[in-house]
Amino acid sequence: MAQFHFLQGNINHCARAQDLLLQSMAEWSIHVAVVAEPYFIPARDNWLGCADGLVAIIGETLIDPSRGRGWVAAVSGGIVIVGAYFSPNKSLADFEGFLVELGAVVGRYHPRPVLVLGDLNAKSSAWGSPVTDPRGEVLEEWTVTTGLVVLNRGSEYTCVRQRGGSIVDVSFASPSVASRVRDWRVAAEVETLSDHRYIRFDVSAQTASGRHPTTPINDGPRWALKRIDRELLEEAALVQSWIRESTTDGPVDVEAVALWFRGAMTQICDASMPRVHQRSARRQVYWWTAEIAQLRIACVAARRRYTRYRRRRRRDPAEEDALYEVYRASKETLWLAIGDSKSRAREVLLGSLDRDPWGRPYRWVRGKLRPWAPPLTQTMQPQLLEAVVSALFPERVGHVPPAMASPSATDSPEEESTDVPEVTQTETRAAVSRLRAKNTAPGPDGVPGRALVLALKELEPQLRGLFTACLEQGQFPSVWKEGRLVLLRKEGRPADSPSAYRPIVLLDEAGKLLERIVADRLVSHLCREGPDLDENQFGFRRGRSTIDAITRVRALAEETVSRGGVVLAVSLDISNAFNTLPWSCIREALNYHRVPPYLRRTIGAYLEERCVTYWGRDGAGRRVMSCGVPQGSVLGPLLWNIGYDWVLRGELPSGADLTCYADDTLVTARGSSHREAALVATAAVSQVVNRIRRLGLEVALNKSEALVFHGPRRAPPPGFTHRGLRGPDSCRVHHEVSGIGARQPMGIRTPLPAAGAQADGCSGRAINVASQLGGPERRL
Repeated sequence: MAQFHFLQGNINHCARAQDLLLQSMAEWSIHVAVVAEPYFIPARDNWLGCADGLVAIIGETLIDPSRGRGWVAAVSGGIVIVGAYFSPNKSLADFEGFLVELGAVVGRYHPRPVLVLGDLNAKSSAWGSPVTDPRGEVLEEWTVTTGLVVLNRGSEYTCVRQRGGSIVDVSFASPSVASRVRDWRVAAEVETLSDHRYIRFDVSAQTASGRHPTTPINDGPRWALKRIDRELLEEAALVQSWIRESTTDGPVDVEAVALWFRGAMTQICDASMPRVHQRSARRQVYWWTAEIAQLRIACVAARRRYTRYRRRRRRDPAEEDALYEVYRASKETLWLAIGDSKSRAREVLLGSLDRDPWGRPYRWVRGKLRPWAPPLTQTMQPQLLEAVVSALFPERVGHVPPAMASPSATDSPEEESTDVPEVTQTETRAAVSRLRAKNTAPGPDGVPGRALVLALKELEPQLRGLFTACLEQGQFPSVWKEGRLVLLRKEGRPADSPSAYRPIVLLDEAGKLLERIVADRLVSHLCREGPDLDENQFGFRRGRSTIDAITRVRALAEETVSRGGVVLAVSLDISNAFNTLPWSCIREALNYHRVPPYLRRTIGAYLEERCVTYWGRDGAGRRVMSCGVPQGSVLGPLLWNIGYDWVLRGELPSGADLTCYADDTLVTARGSSHREAALVATAAVSQVVNRIRRLGLEVALNKSEALVFHGPRRAPPPGFTHRGLRGPDSCRVHHEVSGIGARQPMGIRTPLPAAGAQADGCSGRAINVASQLGGPERRL
């Protein structure tokens, strides 16, 4: 049966005790730890501290967090974990008030299973203490009131000092989770460098498959690209080319040939580089050594000799003090060894700076150097994962798109031609050159882009023939329409909300080469024959960028303000835009742009029967797509622009303009006064939102913002708001005097407080590195 491993302790604000705690977590594969009196609480996703830094929870997936003074709570693995600490120096009345607050926290999460872990400095025979003090009596009553069960077993001291010990570290659980707790024990055999001992226990998981929540799952082959043998790869590719030429006969079956190509690339990669085994969490921290392990064993042995002697009825105080001194010296030796080992590890890290300036030191300064963790989908609760995937990839069929009329009455539909230009060597090599310049994660086949580029020196004719057959037959191989889903967390959003996750779909590089060829032909048609995309669309277009979009808005604002006018800019946020655009709108837009029939057929096949796969705790999952364009693809962004172009072509009131970067839409309204600009903006926003909704998309009105540009003498009237978006409080209004300041009007901006915090963190780590360097290495 799968189990969650828990660890509980108090490290007395000791840096080396915290280091040893992290090593113990790695060594025992701990999923969640509750630590009282931590040395410090780092700003990491897997650390969650209370309001005054007295207790923290450490775990890979912590959702629905809450915190207060002396307590912190979060949900992990479907269990509510509450960490608590209460100082022994406070009064009994303060303790009673603290328990009232803690009881409210437990009640807030009801009826979910709850664990309350911490050091409450209360003694009671209910958890093994030889005496019961007033705090213990109050805490006993509290457990009865909240319906919690005591997990402590036996009478092993959890806190041991030179002159005695006590049991003040307690573990409580609701009955539903108490029945699943296994092997609760005080880890007396381990040195903690604190006077508190660790508490360990396991909780059996309630997953349908019983799969271990962080067990690596085989989701496809992977190869060690750094160990590639180019000569072997080219020889293996040549052999596969000969095999294909000897079996080529009759019309091309694109599905069969695509499967053959995937199998051929698998054999080529196997011949030229070793496979990478599935990673698992490291069982030790970076500074851990065999010497430190032996010192920890020696420290435990010295402590046992001392504690055994103290249990004797007849003791010699001098010998007892001598044994304690040996134990204390062993602890100090271990303490110093950990510090020295960390210093040496840091010197090695800094020593690699000159050899590899963009390697581990750079990643550490940027905060990118993190321990291995399982994919996010494998750590999420099955119900939450299913809800997130369903929300990100909704089911939508039968949407009727708006009629997109011909650009002019004289443009009559051309007769469909059966002539399909063959894929040329120039097109293929241009697509391969774009692939060579990228270093992206491989798709479900696991084939790295670099290996594919090398193999195409021999296999390029076969792949080019397959591409031509796909265009002629209007097909797109099914094996290239299956993507591997990767979820990324968004900062500042609740972890149990689908909006807190950004989906990335990893596709086979071979399929993206065909996408590149189709996209290049599509762009060529739009530019040469048209109608082309609207000039105010700046997203995913060659030669255009966010700078161009901002420059356009800035120029418009400066011109209007220089004439004494006012500009009101309103940003619109489309909910889950790329994953919800109906395919019927894309097909209608392709007809409007008079895309050649063979490209329309191929794109239609590209959209149909797409799916994403992922691994969760309950095994493999699969979600069929019925709308949207895949994020992570080559063709998807272009299809978004084509489908969304209908919004930009709409008529707007006089004085209004529209600027877009992909789905980020900005409505600007000019006026001689604030009132006039607001009226124009209200009418324009209403029209734009209506057209967006007719495409089957939804606008998140609560995320809309308004930005007012005005001169120094044209301040808005008191209480000025933009009322065009569902009421006076639905759109936040910001003011800029004479031009664009630090706040960008597009939805692509980074919030300034978050950017400042990130910059502070980077600069702090950079100063830390620079202070330990002797200067740059001189090179000839």
